[in-house]
Amino acid sequence: MGKKVVSLMNNLFKTILIYEALAFAVWNIMVRTQSDYEMWLFENIHKTMYIMLSSALLIATIVYVAKVIGRKLKAPKILEQDPRKPGGGTQ
Repeated sequence: MGKKVVSLMNNLFKTILIYEALAFAVWNIMVRTQSDYEMWLFENIHKTMYIMLSSALLIATIVYVAKVIGRKLKAPKILEQDPRKPGGGTQ
């Protein structure tokens, strides 16, 4: 159980870092272009938040469904064999 929690936290930490880096990059692009993005964003903040949250939920749902389906499917016999172990694979 402990290894699963550590693995989950590592994945969560990586995901948070990626989102932070992406947000930092987008914000810097918006600021450096000195365009009207900021006013557009503040005028349409509800639409923007809806799009961001619904997109994140859609991606999370797709990943979850793929994981559940992946657990239900049986792996082919050749993938179950480990060629690194003696007698575990074809030589």
